[in-house]
Amino acid sequence: MPQKTLSRTINLPSAAFLIIGYVVGATIFILPGTLAAVAGPAVYIAYLLAAVPAIFACFVMAVVGSAIPASGSLYLLIRDALSPMLGFLYIWLMVAMAALVTPLLAMGFADYLSHFYAGLDSKIVTISVIVLIIAINYVGMKVASGLQNLMVVGFILALLIFAFGGLPHVDPALMKPLFPLGWSPIVVAATTAYFSYAGIFIIAEVAGEIKNPGRTIPLAIFLSFTVILLLYTLVPLVLSGILNWESIGTVKMAVVTAAQRFLPAWLVTFIAVGALLAAATSVNGIIMGLSRDFYKGAKSGLFPRYFAAIHPLFNTPGRAVLVIGALSLAGAFAGGSIVQYAQIAVMELMIIQIMTGIALLKLPGKMPEVYDASAFKLGKTALRFVCICYIVFSAIFLLVLGMEQPGAVVYGLIFIAIGCSWYFIVARRPHSPKAYD
Repeated sequence: MPQKTLSRTINLPSAAFLIIGYVVGATIFILPGTLAAVAGPAVYIAYLLAAVPAIFACFVMAVVGSAIPASGSLYLLIRDALSPMLGFLYIWLMVAMAALVTPLLAMGFADYLSHFYAGLDSKIVTISVIVLIIAINYVGMKVASGLQNLMVVGFILALLIFAFGGLPHVDPALMKPLFPLGWSPIVVAATTAYFSYAGIFIIAEVAGEIKNPGRTIPLAIFLSFTVILLLYTLVPLVLSGILNWESIGTVKMAVVTAAQRFLPAWLVTFIAVGALLAAATSVNGIIMGLSRDFYKGAKSGLFPRYFAAIHPLFNTPGRAVLVIGALSLAGAFAGGSIVQYAQIAVMELMIIQIMTGIALLKLPGKMPEVYDASAFKLGKTALRFVCICYIVFSAIFLLVLGMEQPGAVVYGLIFIAIGCSWYFIVARRPHSPKAYD
């Protein structure tokens, strides 16, 4: 019998909302304040600098998603253009994020909920949020993406109210000096802020469930990035223009605190609710995307094939969703500061981006039929330019963050060594045919 495949149910609005919801998540409510304490009032410049490699990432994701419109497309690209082992390493790094990223964002949700209901057990709230999002993704993409749309509208509106409502109240005196600690902290802040753009990966990971991917994927990426760039410039600008940068790092829920200076109480409450929705969409996007990575790995035999099954009723990779959910719940007690967490996550992403950039450079020559059939592609010169810039920026960011987190580099190398051992001992075998469905 033919194997069941994922159905294409995500249209252009849902895809754009999915990207915005995955990229503009809880970190925009937390990270800018923390980074302002390091970079000073120029924290918004750090976000603009981080947007440069993010723009190249948009082009890369558009090309990859159109050329290989299948769930787990980045894995398929790296596997077939570079090597099966590096494809496995991609999945190994991505799946590992579930144990830290999901619970930490869910904890952020719990913190914001305590703003309304003091005394709640944050651990119970954290676990409950994760379980709820697992159930939504298990039931189906129509339910997940539909709920995502509603939550995204809520928190985007809250951020727009904060950004445009706060601009007239920015105090120029608080913006001087613009670089109180020099340029070096700006560079470090930019590499850390890139974490807030990293969700652009999601569109390539769920490409197998997108209608008319050749047209929808590029349009969704570029439309959503316009909104993202606007928010990521204005929110840090308003924050550092209303709260003193030297004390902002100690302020919990900086966006809500700043909003109290110029908005009525009911709008401050609305923004706090927006923060809750942002955290929820981040958790939803992570479980949605990483489960597709694990599904594709299991389908290719890198993990037990038992987890590659499609649910007969919901037509979702239900078992893969449960695995990622289990990892998320297992990591619910993991800790660390938001800056440490973001920097380590970006280091993992930089390794993945370097592999992706090299693989995409090789795609036209190694798999010309795949690239030629793509509905969205770049000319050879443009493709080479985009990929090289993507690789160079990723290498620079990796170097800068490696100097900031030398201990994480050591543990990261150990983790990669464990993954390589798993591959050579357990998972190495002829991989499945190039079935991009």
